Amino acid sequence: MLSRGAACGLNDVLDARFDAQVPRTAGRPVASGRLAAGRALVLCVAVGAVAPLVMGFWSVEAVVWAAAGAPLAAVYPCMKRVTHWPHVWLGITINWTVPLVYVLLTGAIGLGGGALYGALICWAVGTDVIYACQDRAADVRAGVRSAAVLLGRRSRVLVGGAYAGCVVLLAWFGVAAGLGPLYWPGLCVVAGQLGWQVWRAEPADAGACGRAFATNPLCGLLVAVLAGRAGSLG
Repeated sequence: MLSRGAACGLNDVLDARFDAQVPRTAGRPVASGRLAAGRALVLCVAVGAVAPLVMGFWSVEAVVWAAAGAPLAAVYPCMKRVTHWPHVWLGITINWTVPLVYVLLTGAIGLGGGALYGALICWAVGTDVIYACQDRAADVRAGVRSAAVLLGRRSRVLVGGAYAGCVVLLAWFGVAAGLGPLYWPGLCVVAGQLGWQVWRAEPADAGACGRAFATNPLCGLLVAVLAGRAGSLG
């Protein structure tokens, strides 16, 4: 959580010039000038410096995994400047805690951990493309790259494919982790909700994309509860 907070702060600092040109993000502290970039960087460094203190309680393997994830987070803000696919990098980075936790608890990632990590990467790609569709016109003017900018209305096809991959990998995770029977009806509910997002998130309608994107925390909570509850009953 500490390292993610530092990474998010760094992202806001590096993206301040772009954020200031996008109406939805222009009010962010650094972009609006309410917080000086230098002070924000000091805060990021301070928060990031506390994170390694927790590693004193971890295994060597977990420390190595955590250290390997740091450069991923640091490089992420640059990806939207060099590729239309920053969403993939975001998915790999933001879900790095999955293999890390598996290594901490079991000493290895295993099939279950790999499937869950892949599912969450697909999920992140789909949600982030929906998120990017909100700002497509402003991003084009600002020179920001994204799949939404590249694909336009065809972004819906990408979101549908990413979400389909997410559901398939969540099913694989359920089998590999030996989750109980309650997991599967719940997974059907999740699949239905993700399908609703694909139907509802018209790329040309920023408001619809924003409303679809906002349902993802509830969907994620459902996956977490089902995995925990079904696993305890399996």
